Amino acid sequence: MSAPMENILLALILFLSTFIGVITDEEFEGLRTFTLEHSFDTGCTPVFTKRGTIAVRSVKSNRAHFSPNAPLSIEERNKLQVLADNNEIYRLRISVRNTGNSDEDYVTSYTPACGIYESSLSDHIWLHFDQSGELLGVSIVTEPSECRNIEVDSSDLMHWNTTVDITQTVQGPQPDTQTYIEKLKKEEMEKKKGQQSDNRSFFAKYWMYIVPFVLVMMLAGNTDPNAQGGGGR
Repeated sequence: MSAPMENILLALILFLSTFIGVITDEEFEGLRTFTLEHSFDTGCTPVFTKRGTIAVRSVKSNRAHFSPNAPLSIEERNKLQVLADNNEIYRLRISVRNTGNSDEDYVTSYTPACGIYESSLSDHIWLHFDQSGELLGVSIVTEPSECRNIEVDSSDLMHWNTTVDITQTVQGPQPDTQTYIEKLKKEEMEKKKGQQSDNRSFFAKYWMYIVPFVLVMMLAGNTDPNAQGGGGR
């Protein structure tokens, strides 16, 4: 076989291996993306903007990746610094459904803004899923977790250094209700069976006690009074 043909076959094998590997990695769960939003506002009604997207390839295999939307603008960097200086919080949220109720359409989390600021936008995001693969919540931590009141250059607050991990709830032991119900049914059937099989009269049930008692009474009544005692005149 010529060298060019061998190179073509080798390239084809590598392509098929990569393609099969991607299918295997994605498993049966499929690729899902979540929009991550954040806010540098304070108060009860903060305005959120898009921070980026999180692509989840596999919940069970903990395969997720964050892609930022864009570097932080000068205005956003200034807002973050103000939040950090005032010991305010940095908020984020992820859309999980669309019910028309903003309180129920998102899972949210927050962390001290000084942690985001002093870590130069380095954070660790956790996505929490249930057994069926539905997103239950999100949490965020930074390193360091405690603020040290240090100054960070504005140029270090442009690009996110974000790690994403996945946790899935573990189903605890469930009560064996089916076995318990079957046991109750069996006991009820045995009880009914016992009541139906023993429908005799009172005498039929307890004759072994009644007959001896009657015989004793009859014998006592027929006893000869002359045979009692031996005294004469």
